[in-house]
Amino acid sequence: MGLFRFKRFSIDDSRCGMKIGTDGVLLGAWARVADSCRRVIDVGTGSGLIGLMMAQRYPAVEVTGVDIDADACRDATDNAVRSPWADRITIINTDVEEWSLAGSHSKNEVVSIVSNPPFYTEYLRSPDSTRALARHGEGFGVEALIKWSAGVMVRDGDSLSFIAPATRDDDIQYHLSLHRLSPVRITDVVPKAGKAPIRRLYEVRPEKYVTAPCRVDVLCLRDSSGAFTDEYTLLTNEFYLDRQ
Repeated sequence: MGLFRFKRFSIDDSRCGMKIGTDGVLLGAWARVADSCRRVIDVGTGSGLIGLMMAQRYPAVEVTGVDIDADACRDATDNAVRSPWADRITIINTDVEEWSLAGSHSKNEVVSIVSNPPFYTEYLRSPDSTRALARHGEGFGVEALIKWSAGVMVRDGDSLSFIAPATRDDDIQYHLSLHRLSPVRITDVVPKAGKAPIRRLYEVRPEKYVTAPCRVDVLCLRDSSGAFTDEYTLLTNEFYLDRQ
């Protein structure tokens, strides 16, 4: 895709297997962190888009982007260096399942994990092996993300925010329950008024710290005429160049 310009930073995803798309922008604009959070971990950072969005939205946090793909990490590193927040973003090229947080933050430091994980499970695979790995989750998918995050989130305030197909909700809810994580906020993403949801945005926390019911709402991207809705425009206003 090449260079994609946002209001305060630019993304070059030319070496990255998974290109910039609406899912990443939605998650980066929607995910939130606790007031006590000082570190965001962008798992499967790709070109670094979500990490940059979180750095822009939360000036007090340090961002660590982790990705197994070396080319993606080169893009993410270059994008971070060109951004206004280069001093707060670190990109690590490694398998997150073999990566330890020890040494990168205090064990008492509240963390927020964000991820646009690979989620396709159908048999058809992309002919590009790098893109297939990024899209289909061969090696690290949403189930692995939930399991890994459950081992990291041990403090009150720790959170995981991710996006997945709406059709996978039963499977995702099972894995969250299995690892004693509870959703605190869910948003169904509808592409156009009158259509069924195609994505779900999840914010989850360790269940022992969750005391209130999960809040569920709906975000419609386009109205019946095809124009962007006010809700979607407001959510992404800080980022897209064509938004006032």
